[in-house]
Parts: sequence; C-alpha cells; structure tokens
Amino acid sequence: MKKLAKNRGAIATAKVIPYNQAAYVVLSVGLIIASLVLFSAEPAISKPFFGNPFNIYRVAIMALAMVFLLLATKDGWKNNLHQAEAETKKLPKVQKLLRRLQIILPALAIIFIVLQIFLPEFAVNLIRKESQPFYRTGIFIKSAFQIVGLVFFVKTAKYYFKEKNYLAGVLSCLLALVLFVMAGEELSWGQRIFHWDTPADYAKVNAQGETNLHNLATQAFQNTLYFGGWLLLVALPFFRSSLKKLFNKTKHLKFVNEFLPPIAFTTIFAVAFSLFDPISTDNGIYWGSNLFIVVGTLIILCAEVYIAVKSHSDKNLSKSLLLLAAFIAVTIGSAFFNRTWKLNAGVPTEYLELFISFGIMLWSIIVNQRTHSLASRTIASSADDAD
Repeated sequence: MKKLAKNRGAIATAKVIPYNQAAYVVLSVGLIIASLVLFSAEPAISKPFFGNPFNIYRVAIMALAMVFLLLATKDGWKNNLHQAEAETKKLPKVQKLLRRLQIILPALAIIFIVLQIFLPEFAVNLIRKESQPFYRTGIFIKSAFQIVGLVFFVKTAKYYFKEKNYLAGVLSCLLALVLFVMAGEELSWGQRIFHWDTPADYAKVNAQGETNLHNLATQAFQNTLYFGGWLLLVALPFFRSSLKKLFNKTKHLKFVNEFLPPIAFTTIFAVAFSLFDPISTDNGIYWGSNLFIVVGTLIILCAEVYIAVKSHSDKNLSKSLLLLAAFIAVTIGSAFFNRTWKLNAGVPTEYLELFISFGIMLWSIIVNQRTHSLASRTIASSADDAD
C-alpha cells in the first residue's frame, strides 16, 4: 500500500508544471500582452528608428516575449527535426513537395529583394504594372491562390459534415468564407475586371478610390494580414508539437490538429517575412506588428539553429545557418537598400502578400489531403474489423 501511494504521489508530482516553466509561461504571456497593447496604443514606432530609446525598449519587450515563449514550450519544439518527417510520412507526395519548397521559396525571396535593389523598374513591372498588358499581375495571382484555397476548404467541409464532425465542418466553412472575402477584396469585388466607376462619396474615403473595404483603413488591414500570415506560416508550424499536445487533451478539439500547418512551413516561409517596406517609409517595419514579425522570426530561426546543434546533425545545421543568413540578408536589403518603394509604394509588400496567399493555398491543400488520409485509414480499419 505504501509503495502504491508513493507511485501515485510521483505521478501526481510529474503532472505539475515545474516552477521555472510556470514562470516562463507567465512571463511570455505577460510580455505578449504588453506587445499587443503597444500595437493598439501606439502602433507606429518612433522616428528615427535607432535614435529613440522607446524603440529599444519595445524591441526588448518583443524579443523577451518570444524567448520566454520558446523556453515555456521547449519540450515540444526541441523534437521538431524528428517530427517534421513523421507528420507527413503518410502523405509522401506532400513530403516531397515540402522538401523542394524549403529550397525554392527562400531562394525566391532572395531573388525578389535582389530585383528590388538592382532592377527596381523591372521589379515593379513584374508584379504591379499599372498599364495594359499584364496590369497588376500580383493581384490576379494572389486571387487565384485564394480561390483555390477556398475550393479545398469547401471540399474539407463536405468531408467533415459527412463524418458528422460539425465543429470541424464549421471551421472549414469559416476559412472558406475568409478566403472568399480576401479574393473579393483583392479584385475590388470585380471592379478590377469590369472597370466600373467608384461612387464619388465612397472614392473620397477610400485610399485608392476603389470599391473595397480594406483601403478604408489600409494599414490596419495590412497588419492583420501580415501578422495573421506570420502566425499561420511561421509561428504555428514551429509550435505545432506543443499545440498538438494541448488539443489532444480535449476530446472535441482533437480535430484542430488536422488544421495545424506542418512544421516544415517555418523554414519554407520565414525568409519571405523579411520583405517589408524600407526604413525610409512611414509604414513597414515602423509599425509594431511588422517589427514583431521580424524580431519573432529572427529568434525562431536562431532556435532552429539551436535544435540542429543539439541534434548533432551537420546537414540540418548547415540548412539552418543558411536560412538564418538568408533572412538577415533580405531583412537588411529590405530595410536599407530597397529602391522600388519610390517608384510604386505598394510593391515591396506585394511580394510578401504573394507568399502569404500561396502559403494559405498550400495549407488548404495539405489539410484536405489529411482528411483523405483519415478517410483511407477509417476504411482500412473498418475492413480489418470485418475480417
């Protein structure tokens, strides 16, 4: 009896969060809340960027928020290298695609910033040419990505409703609705295709004189898109293991794990989030949420290097160091040397929005492939039971 009681005590103790980890959780939550409060209270960083002490304090708060979040979830993310392979082993085509994209998309981000520095006129015409032919190509490419994503989330919703998992079905429908609105806003609800005139009163309050909503408060909508895209494509994939443990503890929310983006997304899309407006502009990195994205991504990539070192994998360490170097190089290029902004103010972040839209589409396809995998396993399990 004493031995049994001792074992029960040991199990109970094991379930309690250690004091240091509890402190990390409290500190990370507190500092994240402080960062978010600063976004709303004073969204713009003070100028000059390096000459104002307030900016240093703000960067320190953002950096510490990420560091303590990493420390609080260390048990989850330190196994990323092993779990990145395991999570897609039942989807070999997806696994192969992700491996290729880990090379292609960071390289593409580097190419885009090189074009913006050395061939600014070509960089503008490539994505945001303001005359026919090939007018505003970036907008139509983004819309195409969003519409494809919408279709795949509708297909996912049909699967979950068929399985009577109504929460997952509703979530899929909401995601499809968000993509429908995003595509509609990109095309100004058809105005970019049919070229109707904007009502005069509405044109006065719309930043671009168009029939859309996001240009009524362009910077706010941009920050929502960029911060949301960063969470989806960089932060959530990195913390996927920790989040899976959390959702597995709740019976009705286990399905959320199927919607979590794969770990590989962090390395695929991290460099793209250094494509922001140059430091000479009034927006871009001067807005708190964009600065948080840059600081947060830098710390996550440093953690990737740490993971590779601890795993004693020279191959993964080389990849992580190259990715970190690429992110730093593109960040410096975007901040100080980008020449496209003066030619067309919307170009620098137009490239980032392409990556975000492509990432959302890729995510929707992977979620749908997971549902097919679940269906196949269910059929196989039913066949085994019948045997």
